[in-house]
Amino acid sequence: MKLPFLHVVATDDVAASPGFERDAEALLRAGGERLALHLRLRGSTGREFHRLADLLAAAARPAGAWLVVNGRLDIALAAGADAAQLGTGSLPLPAARSVAGRQLALGASVHSEAQARDAARQGADYLVAGSIFETATHPGRPPAGPELVTACARAGVPVIGIGGIDRHNADRVLEAGAAGLAVVRAVWEAPDPAGEALRLIERTQAERVRS
Repeated sequence: MKLPFLHVVATDDVAASPGFERDAEALLRAGGERLALHLRLRGSTGREFHRLADLLAAAARPAGAWLVVNGRLDIALAAGADAAQLGTGSLPLPAARSVAGRQLALGASVHSEAQARDAARQGADYLVAGSIFETATHPGRPPAGPELVTACARAGVPVIGIGGIDRHNADRVLEAGAAGLAVVRAVWEAPDPAGEALRLIERTQAERVRS
């Protein structure tokens, strides 16, 4: 499994914005194998969620990018997504693996080292750990800082940092041991989401080479 470096999360608000499908397809083409697009649509109907997942999974394949469905294993399988992201309210990892087998990579959302170790024992392919910095997508949740990435990485599974990450603080997350980054506003609020994603990938990976 080659885990993409940049995970761009589309929330309900993002997916409802004008031009989202066009921007998402451009994002997948630009990022290629270095990019995963997460659909985190908690307010959508199953029918609409599946329609969008099906469309974007088809766009991801020729680009070599990943389409990740958050919280809905059934939609991930039906749409032919690359991965399912499982949170604390999702189907437990062992049950998800028994259903999906190796058709999908399974990610686990974690907020502590203990959760990371549990997810690793249960067969998670990767972890998304946060919130690293303060973020409007989780108001009221105190940021854990890059130290959370270091702690979760001790579980032996690749860790993607999430929460308030942008081009100005991404290096701190990578230096803490993250295998990659997950962002929301840093990409979607840019005038050119695909271009901003590409700049974030290239800038942070160039910094890695220099260090």
